[in-house]
Amino acid sequence: MLNEHKILLPLLLAGIIILPAGILKTGPQAGKKNDLDIMFYNAENFFDTIDSDLDDDEFLPLSPRRWDSYKYYRKLRNVYKVILLCGRDMSSPDIIGMCEVENEKVLKDLCERTYLYRGKYDYIISSGKDERGINTALLFKKDMLQLISSASWCPVNDDGAYIATRAALYSRLKSGNDTLDIIVCHWPSRRGGAIESENMRKRVASFIREKVDSLGKERKIIIMGDLNDEPGSDSVYKILQAVREGEDRSNDALVNTVFGYENGEGSYKYQGTWYLFDQVILSSSLYREEGGFCYEKQSFRIVNEDALLTGDTSYKGLRPYGTWWGYEYTGGFSDHLPVTIRLVRR
Repeated sequence: MLNEHKILLPLLLAGIIILPAGILKTGPQAGKKNDLDIMFYNAENFFDTIDSDLDDDEFLPLSPRRWDSYKYYRKLRNVYKVILLCGRDMSSPDIIGMCEVENEKVLKDLCERTYLYRGKYDYIISSGKDERGINTALLFKKDMLQLISSASWCPVNDDGAYIATRAALYSRLKSGNDTLDIIVCHWPSRRGGAIESENMRKRVASFIREKVDSLGKERKIIIMGDLNDEPGSDSVYKILQAVREGEDRSNDALVNTVFGYENGEGSYKYQGTWYLFDQVILSSSLYREEGGFCYEKQSFRIVNEDALLTGDTSYKGLRPYGTWWGYEYTGGFSDHLPVTIRLVRR
């Protein structure tokens, strides 16, 4: 017999049915218990329709994009649907990192004006130096996790000058007797060329590495984000020092969970080529099985379900079904695919 998840999820994503709230097991009643499902998602220009002091004119009702209430509320529903798809057994993830989020109002609407309200999420957002006001954000189930502290880390050069990019959002969460240090990143884009912008990403990688070192070797650290570089790039592999599992077992090693997706698979497609920009990187302490939370080996997953993809009309195959195709409104989800991992408690 087909289970409820397989029957209902395609219809939900297609927007054909509205499910009664009792069916969506977003809260603790879903029965998952000693583990944590974690996802990261670049939500692609998750803006509200209200003018701000920052450069958000592109996403206003009278802008060329005509970003009105209809499009905004459709975006809210679509982001919610993706979050549900990234869970298990119709249960939403416990921790959600996001980027390209404009402000706290967007998160409030997502958590209170969609069925996500049943997950009882708390949320925080970075406060950075990006001129468009694009921020990183974190959602977490407050009946499972307690926020101890948070901060916006604005990357700086060696001379102390701010780098014109998005802030990294740092949060320390507690569950039982265990704690997690979570860093949500959105590194400088490749706009203007990958080589021309490479030094910016290297500087941000160095900044994040220094922050990780300051937390201490034994802390359970999760770095997740859109790094705009591949796992084997100098910024990620050499400067951040995020290596393949088993390659370096020293206490200060960072392990990139994405290794294994190296055969043309990715989370973002540009000019016909897939890139694995969306990554989850862990401290070596999360690979030990000495007690508390640890990484469930090989649980990293690019969520590339059919509903999140569309035909690539410019190149062969499929591409992420985004909200936009250039300036054409397509009403999809995002130009990035979400990624997930799982932590289990020993």
